[in-house]
Amino acid sequence: MDLKEFLNKTSALRSSLRFKLISGLLTIVFLMGALSIYIGINSINRNVIREAYDNLRNSLKAISDLYQEEINTRAKIVEYLSRTSEIVNATAAGNREYLYEKLVQIKEEFDFDIVNVVKPDGTILVRANNFEAYGDSVIHYKFIQWVLKNKKPAAGTGILGYENIKNEGPDLAERTLINVIPTPRARTIRREVEERALVLKTVVPIFQRNRLVGVLYAAVLLNNNERFVDRFRRFIFKEEKIKGKDVGTTTIFLEDVRIATNVLDKDGKRAVGTIVSEEVYHQVFEQGKDWLGRAFVVNDYYLSGYTLLRDIEGQPVGMLYVGILESKFNQILRQTTILYFVLIFLMTGIAIYISTYLVNLYTRPINKMIKLTAEVARGNYHLIDISPKESEEIREVEESFNAMVKAIEERDNRLKELAEKTILRSEKLASMGRLAAGIAHEINNPLTGILTYSSLLLEELKGTPYEEDLKVITEETLRCRKIVRGLLDFARDYKPEKVSVNLNTLIEQTLQILENHVSFQNIKIIRNLDQNLPEVRIDADEFRSVINNLAVNAADAMPNGGQLTISTSYDPEARQVIIKVADTGVGISEENLGRIFEPFFTTKEKGKGTGLGLAMAYGAIKRHNGTIDVKSKVGEGTEFIIRLPVD
Repeated sequence: MDLKEFLNKTSALRSSLRFKLISGLLTIVFLMGALSIYIGINSINRNVIREAYDNLRNSLKAISDLYQEEINTRAKIVEYLSRTSEIVNATAAGNREYLYEKLVQIKEEFDFDIVNVVKPDGTILVRANNFEAYGDSVIHYKFIQWVLKNKKPAAGTGILGYENIKNEGPDLAERTLINVIPTPRARTIRREVEERALVLKTVVPIFQRNRLVGVLYAAVLLNNNERFVDRFRRFIFKEEKIKGKDVGTTTIFLEDVRIATNVLDKDGKRAVGTIVSEEVYHQVFEQGKDWLGRAFVVNDYYLSGYTLLRDIEGQPVGMLYVGILESKFNQILRQTTILYFVLIFLMTGIAIYISTYLVNLYTRPINKMIKLTAEVARGNYHLIDISPKESEEIREVEESFNAMVKAIEERDNRLKELAEKTILRSEKLASMGRLAAGIAHEINNPLTGILTYSSLLLEELKGTPYEEDLKVITEETLRCRKIVRGLLDFARDYKPEKVSVNLNTLIEQTLQILENHVSFQNIKIIRNLDQNLPEVRIDADEFRSVINNLAVNAADAMPNGGQLTISTSYDPEARQVIIKVADTGVGISEENLGRIFEPFFTTKEKGKGTGLGLAMAYGAIKRHNGTIDVKSKVGEGTEFIIRLPVD
């Protein structure tokens, strides 16, 4: 990247940094806002629903408690009256006129619909509603049977047939009859008119000196008893309304028919005679379990609760119902949600303002640093003037920037010095190469003549005193020729002829030749070759020389024998083939380790090495874009590591 391109990119970075920071922060704000809305709405919904059902559960318990309290209160009243001397004496004497007067007074004062005195044989002695109707048997009444048998009071809910109600008077008989009305989602109607009556009964034995003289029987007719259910509703729900409709409603069922209710139909009339749903009837009336849930009641949705009513024998006779308009909780949910949305949007607006302010606050010094990077790129090493007004974090960044600029300046100075040294060294090496090539060419021809004539003289003067001298001349001439050949190879600059080669095969071929060499007789060669090694493109002849040089050097480092280990492996991340040549020889000292690749440097004895083998290997590996490293410890051995790229 040239300087102009860098400056353009720096300018673009400076202009987009603020936008990216603001957009990033706003994205986080909006995502967190959306997540908060989602979690909040779900939480509100769950809390409102939980609150609604808690309210419904409490209301159902309240109406059950009120109903039972009504039974207990009336039972205490009747028990008290049954022990008064007037009632006891008049019953024992069979004084119907006096009893009638007292029963009418009890009926009106304590709001009973039926008050009767029954003889011990189960026949009516006197009725408060109908003085003329007496003598008929009510022994079939469950409560009468239970009290006459156990001689104890009994109170609870029961059912009376229409014929029994008619004996109490035409007004009660008229209240009893209820037309059954079909409504959506109700269970199938099995009758058109409900003729039975659900009554709240209290039956108490009358004793005179421990002798049963009769039974005081009092009851409240629940059919069409508006005051009864309205009193329950007012006690539980007060007078709360939504859009003109009562929030809470209560109902008494005789089996599956509403016989008293303040639930209104579409015409605004009490929905007496409507039927409960099949689901509720099955769970409550047939299985005896309370039912809580959302239900369509007559013409609207209510959160509804139903509980069972049983008679004195434990048989189901009816149900109590309490319902709360679903729209009440929908309204609460809407209001809470709107308030929550307003709060979230308000907080989001504040967050956006704060984010923008903070971005502007913290990007100013960063923009200053970005501008200065352009100056640094031009070579002008300007430092930031650190203001004491900046935050501690920004001051730390600015100090780090200044430290970086100083480090870059120092590094550039070192690089310049290194570059100068490298150029000088390269020029020296180039000069040495040219000199070596010139010397080699000039010396090569005389050496050839010397070697030729010395060899001829050696043949002719064998067995003479001059033979040994001529052998020395021949050997030293061959050594000079080897050095000259090395100089030519070192100075030679050519492009390798690369072909795809399996390094394992090349190494095996090289080792097979070396194993027969006298230098390897006491050396154990270990091969750790990766069979999944990929092929590489190299000059095969040149790399044979590299492996040969390294192996021979290893053998020379183990004059008393040892172990030579050659291993190959593949690094898939770096896409490199790795060759390791390790020996257990004498090792290389720390001071010589950095010079082993220099031309003519050798640690071998005089006459055993030219100092060009490793230099040639180094040059060959560099021409293949590879690297060669060395690890060594004196007395323990040496390891050469070659890395070659896989094309």
